[in-house]
Formats: sequence, C-alpha cells, structure tokens
Amino acid sequence: MITKHDPMARTVSFIVLVLATSVLLALFYQVVSVFLLPLFLAVVTVLLLRPLNLHVVRWCGNRRYVAASLMTIGVLIAVLVPVMTVALIAGHEAAELIDRLDSDSMRGQVDRARTSLGLDYPLVVECRFIESSVEQLRIDASAGATAKGNSAAIGSLLNEFQRMNDVVRLRSTANLESQAERVRDALGQAADSAPGTLIYQKWIEASAHEFREYKEQMLGGAWRVSLKEIANPTSADLRQSMTQMLAITPGGVASFSGATSAAIAKTTFGLLIFVMALFFWFADGPEIVKAIMVLSPLEDKYEQQLLTEFEVLVRAVVAGSIASATTQSVLSGLAFWFAGLQSVFLLMALTALLAMVPFVGASLVWIPASLWLAFGEGNMTAGISLAVYGILVVSTIDNVIRPWIIVERASLHPLAGLLGVLGGVQTLGPVGVFIGPIVVAFLQTLLMLLHREFAVGDEKAASLMAVDQHPS
Repeated sequence: MITKHDPMARTVSFIVLVLATSVLLALFYQVVSVFLLPLFLAVVTVLLLRPLNLHVVRWCGNRRYVAASLMTIGVLIAVLVPVMTVALIAGHEAAELIDRLDSDSMRGQVDRARTSLGLDYPLVVECRFIESSVEQLRIDASAGATAKGNSAAIGSLLNEFQRMNDVVRLRSTANLESQAERVRDALGQAADSAPGTLIYQKWIEASAHEFREYKEQMLGGAWRVSLKEIANPTSADLRQSMTQMLAITPGGVASFSGATSAAIAKTTFGLLIFVMALFFWFADGPEIVKAIMVLSPLEDKYEQQLLTEFEVLVRAVVAGSIASATTQSVLSGLAFWFAGLQSVFLLMALTALLAMVPFVGASLVWIPASLWLAFGEGNMTAGISLAVYGILVVSTIDNVIRPWIIVERASLHPLAGLLGVLGGVQTLGPVGVFIGPIVVAFLQTLLMLLHREFAVGDEKAASLMAVDQHPS
C-alpha cells in the first residue's frame, strides 16, 4: 500500500502539481493576455523613469504612493497628452488628404509629377478595362467543361481594343501593329470557340498573354510597366494604401480619424490598464520584482544578471529609438513647414514612426516629399533643398544618436534591430518598434547565459576527466 511518505507518492504528487500549475498558467495567460501589452509598456516606462522616481520618492519623504501618484500624473501630462494631441491633428490632416485625392488640383499635380519623371501611363483606363475583362473571362474559362463563356463580351473587348489601338497608332512611334494583330487573332479565335472546351480555354489564356505583350511594348518594357503601374494607382488603390499606412501611425491616427466605437473603447480600456499598472509599478515595483524572483527556478546570479540586462536593454532601445525618432520628426517638421508642404503633423507622425526602423528610417518620408515638391508642385529649388537637408541633417542625426545609445549600451547588431522592429510591428502594431528589438536583445542575453553555462559544464567535465586520468 502506497503512503504519502513513499517516494512513489511524492513523484505522483509532484507530477500532479506540475500539471495543475501548467493548466492554471495557461488559463492565467488567457485571462491576462489582453492586458499584457499595456502592462509591458508600463514596465518599460517605469524602468526609463526609475532614476527620476527615486528622486521624487526622497523628495516626498519616502512616501511611495504619493510619489507614484505624482509620477503617474507627470507621465500623463508630459507624454500621453502631447502624443494624443499630435495623433488627433494628424488624423484630421489624414482625413483631409484622403478627401483631396479626387480633387482636380491634386490630380493635376500628380499628373505633372508623373510626366516629369517619365512615368505617365497613356490610355491607362482602357488598358485596365481590357485587362480586368480578360481576367474575368480567364477565371470563367479555368472552370473547364463547366465554363459558360460570353461571346458578346469578347466582341465588346475586340471593339474596345481596336479603338485603343487606333489611338496608340496616332500617339506612339513604336510599331505595334504585328502585336495588335496577335491580340485580335487570339480574341477572335476565343469568340469562335465553344465555351467549356480546351481550345476555348487556350485562346482565352492566349488573349491575356498577347495583351500583356502588347502593353509591355507600348510602355517600353516589363520593368517600365511595373514602375508605371505603381505610379498610376486608381483612386480606390490610393484610399486603401492611405488607410493601411495611417493605421500604423503613432496613436492609431486612422483609428482616431474615423474609428468605430469598439476601437475607441479598446484604446480607452488599454489606457486605463496602463495607468493603473504604471501607478503600482512606481509604488511597489521592487516588492513585485522580489516576489517574482522568489518564485523563479533560476539561480539568483542569473536572475540578477537578467534583470540588470533587461533594464539596460529597455533604456537603450526605447530611449534611443524615442530620442532619434523625436529629433528627426521635429527637424523634418520644420523643414516641411518651411518648404510649404501641407499636412505637416501627418508627415511628422509618419517620420516619428518610420524613423524607428533601422537603415531606411525617416528617408521614407522626406524623399517622397522632396520628389513631390520638385515634380508635383514644380518647385525644384525646394525639392532639392529638402533632399539635401534630409541627407545632411535628418539622416545624420539618426546615425549619431542610434549607434551611441542602442549599439553602444545594448550591443545590438543593426540587422538584429531591423528584424526586431519589422517583426515587432507586424506582430504587435506600432508598439512593436520598441518591443521587437527588446525581445531580440533579451533573447541574445539568454543565449549568452546558456552558452556560458554549457562552457562551465564542459570545463568541469574536462577537469574531472583529467583527475580520472591522472589520479594522485
């Protein structure tokens, strides 16, 4: 009979305890997963402001809760209010910009820029009409024997293509008649074939292929087609791109400019959790850390090293990214304002976000802005001046601040930082620009500790083998 003091009973009890703990940890994660992001941001904020918090605690006569209240209010006033204000203004400018996309003046400026850069797309509406129509026919033909076909549609396509080709003959110096004949022949053969047959499917696919060849010859080659397709988006494409771009701006610009009530409620709830966590981390941070260390199975030396390294990483990565992004955003904003660009706050918000991405950074904003000034508004002097300013001032500041703070203090390789930023943004949204590099750098620290542990184990094993081989 097994008693509670038997080794078997202790083993069974230990296994049950581990299983129960694992299940409860999984449930606990499900419960708090919605709060993890604001909780983590609160931890990061407290670590960044820990030296200031210590001074405030001493100034308050070691009354931690009074000091925590002052620090929390200070963070709300000094950080969240300006960020929310800029986000709201940028969101308003974004909404205005989207409304201007269909205006005659905006279309005229865009057309002028495309012509100046050699990216104009003649007969773009006709080309896209024929392409989309042939694609619909191809999708129907891919159904095989169940394809229905549409002879009237193919006849309309032949007429549309003939009208377009007549215009091309008058405007273009290239000889496209032989290729045009191939397009007409493929469409004609498709019209004469019975839908639901292999020959019908073959001629529909040939029509799509021959028209692509015709378009490439008309536009000057495959690579020019790609560039001109990108430079000539439809209004729907522009709106979709703007919406996607603005959805990742700081503070969720797109959300604040036209958000649903659910998005606003989620943001408000996350902000409330952040403020509460911030207060208690300021007040009871050391006690919480000690409680976690007691429950941790790691050795004390490893726990202390990980905590120290985590604090260094947070200060280096977050402080470095914020300092670099803020500086570049302000410097770029001044240049945008002097250059006479509209939507300055929107451009500053985008600069602040993209400046946190290593290698490319703010150049993703000031380069298009320079091109727009030079070719869209016809102000070549302002465009060149902004480009020179961006190279000599904005990007140079980034190359000074980022390596000094992040690389020197956190020993994080720029490639690892880039992967952390891009992966973090894709997974977590805007705050991923901070969390991604921290996760990468923290993993690097854990791997170093693991390597050191293996090295110590190998040394001990080697010394034991030496003792066995040469006993005294």
